Amino acid sequence: MATIALIGADGSGKTTIARMILDSPPVKMKYLYMGLNIESSNYALPTSRMIYYLKLLKYKRKNKNLKNTKLKNLSLHELNDNRSVDNRSNLGAIARLLNRLAEAWYRQLISWIFQLRGYTVLYDRHYLFDSSSNQTGDDLKKQRLSTKIHIWMINNMYSKPDLVILLHAPAEILFQRKGEADIEYLEERTKSFMMVGKRLNNFVVVDATNPIDKVFDDTKNEILKFINFNKN
Repeated sequence: MATIALIGADGSGKTTIARMILDSPPVKMKYLYMGLNIESSNYALPTSRMIYYLKLLKYKRKNKNLKNTKLKNLSLHELNDNRSVDNRSNLGAIARLLNRLAEAWYRQLISWIFQLRGYTVLYDRHYLFDSSSNQTGDDLKKQRLSTKIHIWMINNMYSKPDLVILLHAPAEILFQRKGEADIEYLEERTKSFMMVGKRLNNFVVVDATNPIDKVFDDTKNEILKFINFNKN
């Protein structure tokens, strides 16, 4: 069976479209969140959930004004922007790397089980794209070794989706929709998605500026086109 990934910068409608597809699946399907946000994951290791929860508590301790804010209301952008790379120990970096890799393979195992049971697996996001970056030169050299290892393994040892659909919209529109990440960040994410996508065999772009029903129809048509082509 096939694997199909819906990707796009924040505000592009990935999860909404995924849910609409699951409500009217073109084939026998299972949904699997494959992004970095553990809280949004429908399958995740207990260790990953514990690390994420502790990270949220630490963030709230540093930001007293969020004392009464529910943990789930804190965005990953806020968390990541306040993480200090210099203060992270080498031992901690190794532990995080091992857990990230274990988490990735855990979800991949679940995907394989679904496929063996005859399901097409619909990925909401994908590690291959979420871990991508446009960094070059000195910025690339400054990456932690654990980060470089993680990215290398995701790119070279991890199973890639059979079809990737990018829900694309200008950064300004994405910012208006969600308002969590700034426009520059959204632009960089889209550029990195396009860069990775060009290296894959089946990568298509759907215009996410259209009304949601149109985006859904276009996405579903791309899925049907891919599935029918591979039947022949």
